[in-house]
Amino acid sequence: MKKAASMHEQVARLRRAGLRVTGPRLAILAALEQDPSHPTAERLYERLRPHHPSLSLSTVYETLETFIRTGLCRRVHDGSGRLRVDGTTADHDHAVCRECGTIFDVSREVFPLPAPPTRLPDGLEVTAVRVEYEVICAACRRQAPQARRRGGTKTAS
Repeated sequence: MKKAASMHEQVARLRRAGLRVTGPRLAILAALEQDPSHPTAERLYERLRPHHPSLSLSTVYETLETFIRTGLCRRVHDGSGRLRVDGTTADHDHAVCRECGTIFDVSREVFPLPAPPTRLPDGLEVTAVRVEYEVICAACRRQAPQARRRGGTKTAS
């Protein structure tokens, strides 16, 4: 688990992103910084609700969309269509288990990428490159091959 940023550091991050500092934003940012599991909005909401009873699920969704837009977190895909986010903003890639949907961080130090082009056809400007590896994780590989073929998958967190 990552070292928790101080509230002062979280306030500074929100302000650098051009956002007003609010209680819900601070709570959601702190939760994201401490959760390496690439949580869904629902999971964050359930985790925060006992300590923030006035927080609504729609506020969590809106805040996450704002954080994505301002670079405080990034959207990750697990094939489920649910909003999942990554609070780690340092450059890295993801490996997504096609069986259970678990998302793993892949360090660019271990697997560096070649320099991307600055432009693509049709005038598209490249601002970032992200690689997503489709994998079968160790836990799913240990399942009986027959269970995997029948669709016996576990639920990702």
